[in-house]
Amino acid sequence: MTAPHSALAHAESFRDQAHAITIRPLSSSADHRACVALQREIWGTTFDPVPAVILQVATHLAGVALGAFDTEGELVGFVFGLTGLDDDGKPTHWSHMLAVRAHLRDAGVGRRLKEAQRQELLRRHIAEMYWTYDPLVAKNAHVNLNLLGAKVVRYVPDMYGDTGSPLHHGLATDRLVVRCETSQPAHPAALPLEATDARTPILTPWPQLGDPIAPIGDSTPPRLRLEIPADFHALLGEAPVAARTWHAATREHFQWVLAHGYVVAGLRRDAATARTFYLMVLP
Repeated sequence: MTAPHSALAHAESFRDQAHAITIRPLSSSADHRACVALQREIWGTTFDPVPAVILQVATHLAGVALGAFDTEGELVGFVFGLTGLDDDGKPTHWSHMLAVRAHLRDAGVGRRLKEAQRQELLRRHIAEMYWTYDPLVAKNAHVNLNLLGAKVVRYVPDMYGDTGSPLHHGLATDRLVVRCETSQPAHPAALPLEATDARTPILTPWPQLGDPIAPIGDSTPPRLRLEIPADFHALLGEAPVAARTWHAATREHFQWVLAHGYVVAGLRRDAATARTFYLMVLP
């Protein structure tokens, strides 16, 4: 067992390392090549990365390519997106990729990259940006919805098809599309479980004793909880059959709630039961 003072020292060292990270544009050929190498490191060698030349050219056409660099000048994370016109002819940014090396993924580097991206877009008078994330990954949902204040726009089944990445384990790449207004800085929003949540119906493939179950049908209560695994990536490795059940159920549940007018209010974690829920509300 780690001694308390050793754990504290490790946590302080981790915070110091994170604070020392510098966020700046990917501006050189070496930066672009390092970004391609980092993509392959994270998503696997069979994954089709964004090439260095596209990273370079995109930044001349209102794209954004920012890197997170450690004190040795090594690239430890990046965010990349493209700017274009939406269906109404309005300038809009699509944030295509964000990645952080494993040893810094809980240090807030991804959030800093996203905030730097938002600030750059605001400087360019681009009012909103979109991106996607896997609805089953609770950590990403927490950052995107609770911390960055992004709003869910739609659910897209198998958005990217088979990427070849071992991270996806051959599963369909279902994604939530979210939108964030660049004029509004992110404000952390604490979403503790409320007493009333215990009576809020749950959409889940694995109901537990006492759960108020929400059958999919014509009934539309004002609030719903949509359960996802606390750690989907761990579940994929430990119980792949159960992970596929969660994947199929989450697709069905999200398609149903969004089709019936529910809005995703945020992600909630119940520390007492170690369960994780999206909170869905009717506006």
